Amino acid sequence: ETGTGKELVARACHAVSARHSAPFLALNCAALPESLAESELFGYAPGAFTGAQRGGKPGLMELANQGTVFLDEIGEMSPYLQAKLLRFLNDGSFRRVGGDKEVQVNVRILSATHRNLEKMVAEGTFREDLFYRLNVLNLEVPPLRERGQDILLLARYFMEQACTQIQRPVCRLAPGTYPALLGNRWPGNVRQLQNVIFRAAAICESALVDIGDLDIAGTSVARESDGEIESLEAAVEDFEKSLLEKLYNHYPSTRQLAARLHTSHTAIAHRLRKYGIPGKI
Repeated sequence: ETGTGKELVARACHAVSARHSAPFLALNCAALPESLAESELFGYAPGAFTGAQRGGKPGLMELANQGTVFLDEIGEMSPYLQAKLLRFLNDGSFRRVGGDKEVQVNVRILSATHRNLEKMVAEGTFREDLFYRLNVLNLEVPPLRERGQDILLLARYFMEQACTQIQRPVCRLAPGTYPALLGNRWPGNVRQLQNVIFRAAAICESALVDIGDLDIAGTSVARESDGEIESLEAAVEDFEKSLLEKLYNHYPSTRQLAARLHTSHTAIAHRLRKYGIPGKI
């Protein structure tokens, strides 16, 4: 899905790799027309086109030498660029637009898409050889609503980031916000969470961001003071159990309930067993 944080994952892969001290550069393949995308990736030679810089310009592949290039929305790449990228992946060399000199670099490619590339290959809209060349290691980034404690980890990270950006003392999320954050569907995924947290950091006047500061559905969840919560896990379990008990009366099967909560049948079955909700299977 869009907004799941694919670039965050790509940056994390780069940060823990042996290439972490070299550049990480990204290109959204859907954001530029073919000609501009080609020059952004591979650069251009002097006089390659009207308006070109006098000495030419290096592209991302040259600038990221020894590092990582992240190609987002690779499924939107034109057939011509697919062929040029495949050649580059085969031997690490390319020519700038309008140039005749071979340039050799050492770059790792990370790519992402929300499209079904296997289906596109079958339909002939994505090169089969490029698909298999890229698909060395495949990571599926699930929607935020299926990632449990990731929501709170990311919320805390975004809160620190937001406070730094707007130059205010670091504030923290009150435990009473946890059930609302975990129970929200997050249709905009990580991007939506980041915006919600940034807004809360901007409008909250205290050092503790409470439920009323969060602009999300489901913030009618009762506030809980620090003294009433034994642990984060206990608060999450209480919320989950209460929600499932209430919804099970209207969706009395694991599949119906899973469809209502937009999660997997297996995840719901596990939670119903965990909380001993009657008639669960």
